[in-house]
Amino acid sequence: MRIRLLISIMIVLSFATTNSNLASAQDYTPIHLKVNDHYVLYTYPASPFVDKKGRLLIPLQAAEDILGGKVNYNAANKTASVDLLGRNVTATIGSSGILVNGESVTMDTVPIMLSNAMFLPISILLKDTDAKMEWDPQRGLLKLRHDSFTESPVLMRFKGQDLAQVIDANAFDLISFDWDKKKDVLNIHATYKSDLSPAFKQIDFNPMIVYSKGTYTVNPYSKSGSFHKVKVTSHGHLVYTMNIDTIDADKDYVKYITSVGRLIK
Repeated sequence: MRIRLLISIMIVLSFATTNSNLASAQDYTPIHLKVNDHYVLYTYPASPFVDKKGRLLIPLQAAEDILGGKVNYNAANKTASVDLLGRNVTATIGSSGILVNGESVTMDTVPIMLSNAMFLPISILLKDTDAKMEWDPQRGLLKLRHDSFTESPVLMRFKGQDLAQVIDANAFDLISFDWDKKKDVLNIHATYKSDLSPAFKQIDFNPMIVYSKGTYTVNPYSKSGSFHKVKVTSHGHLVYTMNIDTIDADKDYVKYITSVGRLIK
């Protein structure tokens, strides 16, 4: 009886540990989008996400703010028009049928309404353009690259403030984040190659926070002494912690969070 009881207790504890680990993992929001050298953590009103069809969806406004397109939305018929990289795409919430430069095309998924914002598959905006798209199915990460993206309303702000001397622009792979809005604390989880042994002062995540009223915060360069924000959790894994001001008397709110993962001099 004692042996059976011990085995039962061990099984219960095993399930409890597993469930605890799952709960902890669920607290982390996966990062699904990287535009040029910028990981896109958050877009208002929700982070980019992968739908049931395996397509990455972003809010309509992000197509303009992060990719540099021009968007129009007709609330009456729930239809959006996006001009980006020489193509016009017209899509309707809940419909798999779209128009690309006036020609009918059928998608394998549909745009949706989420928190009063239209979310649509980013691939339909960039297919058959000269933008480079690389999908990592294991990570669920879509990497986009085009020179014009750097000039988009959001990313151009970082460009104007960035004075860092970069050794490796892709030294760290940003995996996920957790954002405690009550405590105004953002944790960014990343991995790096096992043969890399950077000094803390060389680790540069430099997150950029863009607010709804057009203001933004980003360090113009990594400051000495800021290394205390970085903690190595295990070999090849680290977490970067910073404070975010999410409360404003005039109801200003966080609209975008992007971050690089670089090694600097």
